[in-house]
Amino acid sequence: MTSCPSYAANTRQHQRLRVFKGGFEPTLTNPPYERIPKVYPAGIEYGPVELRHVRYFIAVAECLNFSKAAQLLHIAQPPLSRQIRQLEEDLGVDLLLRNKRRVALTKEGQVFLEEARKLVAQAAHAMESARRAQNAEPSILRIGVPSRLGDVLSKAILEHSKRFPAVGIECKNICSGLQNEALRKNEIDIGLFRPPIDQMHLDSELLFDRETAVVLPRTHLLAKRKSLRLKDIAGEPLIIFDRSFSSWLYEKILGLYSKQALTPHLTVTHVESNEEGASMVASGKAILLVAGAVPNHSIDLVSVRLNEPEAKIELYLAWRKNEELSAVFSFLDSARRTFRDPATRYVA
Repeated sequence: MTSCPSYAANTRQHQRLRVFKGGFEPTLTNPPYERIPKVYPAGIEYGPVELRHVRYFIAVAECLNFSKAAQLLHIAQPPLSRQIRQLEEDLGVDLLLRNKRRVALTKEGQVFLEEARKLVAQAAHAMESARRAQNAEPSILRIGVPSRLGDVLSKAILEHSKRFPAVGIECKNICSGLQNEALRKNEIDIGLFRPPIDQMHLDSELLFDRETAVVLPRTHLLAKRKSLRLKDIAGEPLIIFDRSFSSWLYEKILGLYSKQALTPHLTVTHVESNEEGASMVASGKAILLVAGAVPNHSIDLVSVRLNEPEAKIELYLAWRKNEELSAVFSFLDSARRTFRDPATRYVA
């Protein structure tokens, strides 16, 4: 049995690449015929070097015997000798010293052998990386979350991290009105937001709905009430979110007033965050309607539940139609598991 160090043990498993019309045609014959493109340093044109020739050279250099190398490569010795000679001509150097008794590496051959091993290993790594990339899943899942709703999703993220520790979660602070576009542009993978939802391009699922709260200064006459009807606050100056910030929330609040034939006393209509609105409430200028409780849990403010059947605000998870990433659906499953518990749904 032939014995010598050999890279060639698995060469029978490689595909051969045959040149045709300027490209490569894969066949199932052996050995591999990958080609290294021409290079032109310092204005000198070298002939193309085939990776197949490099592998042949490694076999001969490790065995220092053409017959043994030919057996390992499963080719005849004369063609092997011709291929090594062709490699030397392409490189412009002698790699081997040959005579009838022995084969030895030249100084150039020793240097080339070291680099050739690296080249073959890198080629194998490149091919394997390409195969893995074909079905690769992202290592980070990007989720759009409006301001102040990060706590709502935190338990779902914790649940998902326990089930899939290799997948990182990146939460991006994006208001509801901008998440449709962020999903379409592939800037996020999942969105947590209020309607409207682009049903032409996105799929969605109701995660839960949240009761609307009236945010009042702690010193307000209505601050000690357990719940309020809309008619109770109809005469109060109202802060409402800017329509460009959240058209759905803007129309939702005005719709509540309209259905009861009430006219809101709008004080400020250019508020773009709960925090901004809360600071204005704390100054005593007006009241604010929000989903959930007091923004930032301010000691100067209280939130009182708005007791109206149509005052609930829905929160949806949305993702691109025809989504193929299993990581997206795995997170949706984690969210469903988490929000089965009603106590999880009303985190302020």
